[in-house]
Amino acid sequence: MATTNTSETISGRQPCGVGHALLVMEAVVLGWLIISEGPAGALWLVFAGIAVIALGILVSLRWPLGAISTLVLASAMPRLAGSIFGLHVRPEHVAVAYVLLIVLFRIITGRARSPVGLLDYVLVAYVSLNFLTSAFSSPEPRMTLRWAALNAIVIGSYFLMRLLVTNLHALHSAFKVLLGVGAFESAYGILCFFSNRAFGTQFGIAADQYGVIPGTHGTQYEANLFGSYSACCAIMFFALYLLDEGSRRNVRSLLGFGLCTAGALVSLSRAALAALLVIGVLVFLVGTTKRQLGLRRLIAVASSFALLLLLITPFIGSFLQERFSTIELESPSADSSTWIRMVSLGAALDDIQAHPVFGSGTDSFQLTFNWRDYIGPTEMDDYAGWISNTPVRVLHDTGIVGLGIFLAFLITLGVQTVRGVRGAAGYTRVVIIALAAGLVVYTITFQTTEATLLAFPWVHIGLLAAAVNMIPSRDALAPNGSAI
Repeated sequence: MATTNTSETISGRQPCGVGHALLVMEAVVLGWLIISEGPAGALWLVFAGIAVIALGILVSLRWPLGAISTLVLASAMPRLAGSIFGLHVRPEHVAVAYVLLIVLFRIITGRARSPVGLLDYVLVAYVSLNFLTSAFSSPEPRMTLRWAALNAIVIGSYFLMRLLVTNLHALHSAFKVLLGVGAFESAYGILCFFSNRAFGTQFGIAADQYGVIPGTHGTQYEANLFGSYSACCAIMFFALYLLDEGSRRNVRSLLGFGLCTAGALVSLSRAALAALLVIGVLVFLVGTTKRQLGLRRLIAVASSFALLLLLITPFIGSFLQERFSTIELESPSADSSTWIRMVSLGAALDDIQAHPVFGSGTDSFQLTFNWRDYIGPTEMDDYAGWISNTPVRVLHDTGIVGLGIFLAFLITLGVQTVRGVRGAAGYTRVVIIALAAGLVVYTITFQTTEATLLAFPWVHIGLLAAAVNMIPSRDALAPNGSAI
């Protein structure tokens, strides 16, 4: 099969010009820092330089898989952060910026194309509106414009996944990377939990996440998001196990399902566990409908789940009982976590009434909210205000217009996903179903702990959008199509 010029980029190396420019810039800045700050400051820059070189090697390996792996891996560790020029920078920001530079270089030099679709235009409109509202509707434009820039970088991971994943080989490889990173993150969270129980260590643990109950966050931003991430990966593994016919992959999928389910359990996130149960049942029903759930698979799933509960319940049973025992449907505010969310949502709705059309700017809630106004001086003074519900957060920041664009994006993605499932076949169809099921998990959990200001859901959405956008084209269904 003939290949085009764009197909050469799938195995191409990182442009030498970019690498040389980075080395020159590093040397210049290193010399300046030694003169101005002394050897200690220079040492930190050397470490930063080593990190940049390591990142460059990872990105350039088996292009575009190295770049895809970098984005997925960086998005799974938002807990790691530092401040640069007053900005709270995470690995995901660095990874997106680095990969973006290389992709732009390839596009400018004519070595790659930049396919766009309706979804991309809608999301560009949403990102643009964030900048507009942050500039003209914000109580402090200087801060909200910074946060809008960071938000744009995070959403940039969606566009990069769309640009990098343009054929079935890249799609299948990216899906495996997504599952692999999810399994490792869950395993690390489990390690953090048991180390805390056995030795009292605090790495990967927030001791006061749920009052007196510790929450496991691993490298994720906090425990509820670690639970969401693990539950999403568990559902994708489960869908792969039920719907894929490969026997070897079935064993790995079952192991991955068990590992990520255990990760969701140790997170003690109620929303994540509820989403895992509900979507797990739906995926099970889909597998039954497609007549792919034989007696052997049914026994394997039931016995594996029973064994998992038998092993982990003695360690988390009392925690889970306490977490769910505080829920009172007649009086939701009796639960401290629910009460905190209700207070912040109430304050957010007051802001929305003041700026209903265009909102108050990206992440602007923390500029006006103060816990002292509700509970007086407490240790919570150190916590910035946050909106736990994604639709409310979008409405608060970008108004009715922004929420309309955001919902239009999700609806369009949903329509394209249904079309993609109907048009795809074999393993590709299973991948699309698994990604869609995982996104539904996020849709549920983000109603109580919002995460669209982080990269990991956008990496997931970008991969799903890339998958469904290649289905209508016959050329895209070839294993060795073109890619950036």
